[in-house]
Amino acid sequence: MRILHFSDTHLGYNDLDKVTRQGVNLREQDFYDAFVQVIDRALEIKPDVIIHSGDFFHRPSPANRPMIFALEQLNRIAKAKIPIVIIAGNHSTPKTIYTSPILQAFKSISGVYPIFNQAYENIVLGGMAIHGLPHINDERLMQEQMDLIAPVTGKYNVIMLHTSIGKEYIMDEYGEQLFPKERIEMLDQFDYVALGHWHNQQRVKKLKSGWYCGSTERMSETEIGKEKGFYLIDFKKNKQVAPEFITIPTRPWLKIEIKKCKEKTTEEIETELTTALAKINVVDALLSVYFVDIEPLQSIALSNRKINDLAPDATHIQIKRQFISTDGTKQNNWNSSTETLDQLISDFIIESTSDKDRGKLLADKARYYYDLFQRGERKG
Repeated sequence: MRILHFSDTHLGYNDLDKVTRQGVNLREQDFYDAFVQVIDRALEIKPDVIIHSGDFFHRPSPANRPMIFALEQLNRIAKAKIPIVIIAGNHSTPKTIYTSPILQAFKSISGVYPIFNQAYENIVLGGMAIHGLPHINDERLMQEQMDLIAPVTGKYNVIMLHTSIGKEYIMDEYGEQLFPKERIEMLDQFDYVALGHWHNQQRVKKLKSGWYCGSTERMSETEIGKEKGFYLIDFKKNKQVAPEFITIPTRPWLKIEIKKCKEKTTEEIETELTTALAKINVVDALLSVYFVDIEPLQSIALSNRKINDLAPDATHIQIKRQFISTDGTKQNNWNSSTETLDQLISDFIIESTSDKDRGKLLADKARYYYDLFQRGERKG
């Protein structure tokens, strides 16, 4: 038997103030496109079962568009008579009893088996027993449900989890669950542990047969350089499973890091950035640019607008700066392009002026003229 394992599709996710010609948020559309590619390949491969290990939607109450899209795609699978089992992840699980679980809507589609009610379920499909433990908000209830988990004799046993198998897989999200360390050994009873939540595909070495398949699209800079796709697992009698990772094309997310900026002139930094840009294809890509150990005055000269002008074909440029303080010490935090540079200029002026009242007055004027400069306006 063969199963197709994918996860963390986050339908309905959106980011950036950019839309397609159809008026859909550009990043939202990227996630729809990735989902369609997985379903297209599934219909070509025709596995015996498809499994989705959580965070089908990005929110527990998705808007109309992602809901309609999901129903359309699941009906494609149903028409092909390929069963699909879906567990709820932390993003798709309501935080209160007053919100109905959205995955319940999928029960109306033939061959779709959603596991969502914060309870363990076991679904037998031919020679395969699919065990699903969805995200559970309450720690005590989660422990109770784990006590019910047991493999089915005479079947290939697959368990689906949406959790962190160790602190190294924590996503720093509100409400995420860390799988109990004392229960990890229990998972080795299963032929395959299908994991969701962690967005990078990889084998979990502490398990005999456990894999995170990752998300189908990139959501953060921690996923730069990581392939996206799904696993295809072929179950054969008395043989250890060896999942095959099948990639899908997604929007590129690239990174450029300019180090030791303090030791360089502004012109040298700009030249280094231009040279780095010439070596990569930024067309339609997301680009993260890091300036390490940069001084405030250097940052003023390397404005966001100037950097964006160097790569006009990029979909979006995220600019991050690690500043050297006025006393020459390195700041541990990163300032991103979402933090206004005019505020950084103002802070620098105030810190550098002995008369704080005069410093604030100069800072206000600097913010005014900087705003005109960023808009491309000129005043006499």
